[in-house]
Amino acid sequence: MRAALRMAGLPAVALLAAMTAPVPAAVTRATGAAGAPVRHVIEIMLENHTFDNLFPWLGATSRGHPVSAPPNEGDVQGGIVNSRAAELRAMDFRPGRGYLMDRYTDPPFGIQAVTTFGQEFDPDLQYLAGAYELAGRDFQPVVGPTGPNVLTALTGTDHGWNAGRPGPHPEPWYSIFDELTAHGRSWKIYYALPRWVLRGTVWQQLIPPGHARDLTTASQFFTDLRRGHLPAFSFVRPGVGYSQEPREDIGQGDAWLGQLMSAVARSRYWRSTAIFVTYDEGGGFWDHVGPPRARGYGTRVPLVIVSPWARRGSYWHRSTSVSVLSFMQHLWNLPPLTRLNATQNDLLGAFDFHQPALPPPRPPVAPADTIGFHGRSDLLEVKAPRARHWLTINLEAETGGLTLDRALSGQVHLTLTKPAGVTAQASFPASAVLAGGRASLRVKFPAPGYYRIAAAGPDGSLGWTTVIVL
Repeated sequence: MRAALRMAGLPAVALLAAMTAPVPAAVTRATGAAGAPVRHVIEIMLENHTFDNLFPWLGATSRGHPVSAPPNEGDVQGGIVNSRAAELRAMDFRPGRGYLMDRYTDPPFGIQAVTTFGQEFDPDLQYLAGAYELAGRDFQPVVGPTGPNVLTALTGTDHGWNAGRPGPHPEPWYSIFDELTAHGRSWKIYYALPRWVLRGTVWQQLIPPGHARDLTTASQFFTDLRRGHLPAFSFVRPGVGYSQEPREDIGQGDAWLGQLMSAVARSRYWRSTAIFVTYDEGGGFWDHVGPPRARGYGTRVPLVIVSPWARRGSYWHRSTSVSVLSFMQHLWNLPPLTRLNATQNDLLGAFDFHQPALPPPRPPVAPADTIGFHGRSDLLEVKAPRARHWLTINLEAETGGLTLDRALSGQVHLTLTKPAGVTAQASFPASAVLAGGRASLRVKFPAPGYYRIAAAGPDGSLGWTTVIVL
């Protein structure tokens, strides 16, 4: 176990000791927000993993028997259910005993729901958790899928999404973006998708009138860092292939996280910034810690706090993604949006604004470009083929903003890891050649199962994908 904890250069022994040690009463609140050096808050919201799913070595085996992902399985694909009804069945509430969290292998879930991933799959997240602060009792704010949890994280309520409706109640809404605008503070939503894709979606209802330009691209995040235009609150969301939600490979999203962190580390903003790496929800994966019944939370999810002022080690006080709102509101003297928002832990106890500043992060995997794996377009994932059928995979050299890097050309070396027990050879090339940032390959897999592809291209570009063969 000790050897596994040393992966990716983690201070593993120190982190394990910190995560299992009792929390002194003195750290339940920061010394105080008055005069705090934090002037910028960045929330990077990834998708659909529980705490035990990504940090199994910090206690997942205390109840149940999770299954470790094999080397070819960067993420599970298919069979993971995250609807509100399915999650409630799997969490298995019993009066007087709370949530037993013991039915995750029952239909419609299956063995995939108790999969856990080793540190080799997400070295950047593991490094950040060890070098800064990992929250061990952060829960998704509501039971249910992505939509109501993201909405609650930004408005303090799901607007009735979980009250028998397929979507939220219509406007009027009042989000953190409305509140910041009303109090003269800047913000932007940096979404790693073309803006036209978001037209007519729920994101339009979250934007105050006259602020359409503040729903922008991930490329703009890097530009704003470089030019000195970072807003007070940055909400950063990934693009296709990088969210870590199954079927997407967690290694790909982790490399993107490393790119974001490296950009902040090199910028003028490091010493004035608090970064929260959150997960919108658990995605149907198992976690052995049941949510507190009184608040109706969902499963436990990872929360990593990165800042020169973060208390390095562990943070064991209960929180949710709504706590990020409370942090900003208490830091900047803003009122809560909802009753839920008003009762949330404000995370100030995770900071010491008088300690010597921690150094900026140096993520182990932060390539200048990633190699993206796509289907027929860069907005489509690689589909799940049948065994012995040809599949076309398109490769794209992608910047940290997840846009095509036409300047990158050259050979990409490809490595295929087959499922255990599959001895037949795949029709799979050893390399491909990028021209204008693009390449295409045709592959054929000999048997069903998970096949993980790793790509190493010019100028240190890297990428991963996991293909499920039916």
